[in-house]
Amino acid sequence: MKIGVFGGSFDPIHSGHLTAAEQVLEKKVCDKIWFMPCFQNPLKKELITAEHRKKMVELAVEGNTNFELSDFELKKEKTTFTVDTIKELKKEFPEHEFYFIIASKALKEIKKWKNWKELLTEVKLIIIPTSPKVIPKEVEKFNPIKLNKTVSGNISSTMIRKRIKEGKDVSVFLPEKVFEYIKENKLYGFK
Repeated sequence: MKIGVFGGSFDPIHSGHLTAAEQVLEKKVCDKIWFMPCFQNPLKKELITAEHRKKMVELAVEGNTNFELSDFELKKEKTTFTVDTIKELKKEFPEHEFYFIIASKALKEIKKWKNWKELLTEVKLIIIPTSPKVIPKEVEKFNPIKLNKTVSGNISSTMIRKRIKEGKDVSVFLPEKVFEYIKENKLYGFK
């Protein structure tokens, strides 16, 4: 089975993530998407606990048989690196072929990732266009799969957190159950 590993902080998961994952399935690049929240992103500080982020991903993928929450990195309860995760996944699930889904804006930091060139030899990238930035030449030579830009590419977790802090409505950017969860738990300063 072809598995698209969609890693990230998911702080919070939003409609853009889900739309991109749907596009991967529609293009028949992958058979299933594993949403894999990290415990701690080595390049940034998550704003809420791993437990809250895990629950929001769980709520977002609920009822979609092609989407699955994977707590592969979360259960380690420490910072993990994508290259190590991919190698472990390949070892633990040799029956699957893995792809790694990444937003184009995250590519500008890929050179800061642990053993990033090795990562690109270990797994095929699926790039979600989120900015007009050109894909770095070093990444391009590994022939990543590029999705089409969608409106959802303009949605970001940062923008959602900012709007919540400003008291603006974010319900249109989030799956309904995720929005309700944020509201009930007063996450990100929700009032």
